[in-house]
Amino acid sequence: MRSRDLDSMRSVMRGLVKQGQRRVHFNIEGDRRRKDVLTKIAALGVRAHVWTCRHNNDVTARSACLFDMIPRLAELGVSRLVLESCQHQDAADRRVLAAGIRKFGGTFTYEHLRPAEDPLLWISDAIAWSYGAGGDWRRRTAGLIAEVTSVENP
Repeated sequence: MRSRDLDSMRSVMRGLVKQGQRRVHFNIEGDRRRKDVLTKIAALGVRAHVWTCRHNNDVTARSACLFDMIPRLAELGVSRLVLESCQHQDAADRRVLAAGIRKFGGTFTYEHLRPAEDPLLWISDAIAWSYGAGGDWRRRTAGLIAEVTSVENP
C-alpha cells in the first residue's frame, strides 16, 4: 500500500462507523454487518499477511508471531508498523520487536495505537477475526490474504 492511499482508506473506514460507535469492531458486529464491512474492505484493494500460532498462552503466541514477522516486514520494505495497543502487553511487544530488528535487520518504525486512533486497525481486526472464525468467514477473506504463516514452536 502506498502512503498516499492511506488517508482515503481511513475515510472509507470512518464512513463505516455507525452512530454511537467509536470504531468498527468485528467481535461485536452482526453477521450482515460483517459481510458489508468485508465487502467495503475488499474494494480498498488491501492485501494482508496473516501470522498464526497455536499456543495455550496468548501472550507467548503474540510474541512469537511478532518476532517471526520481522524478516518478512524487512523484505517487504515496510516503513511503519502500527499495532493495536494491548496496554498490558505493549512493553513486551516493544522488547520483542527491538530484539527482532537487532537480529534480522529492518529499518521500520513501530508504534501502538488504540483502535479509535487509526481506522486502518479495523481492517486487520476484521481480517483476523474472519480468518480465525474459519469456514465461510475465512473463505470471504481469501482474496484479501496474500500469505499465511504458521509459527510452530514459540
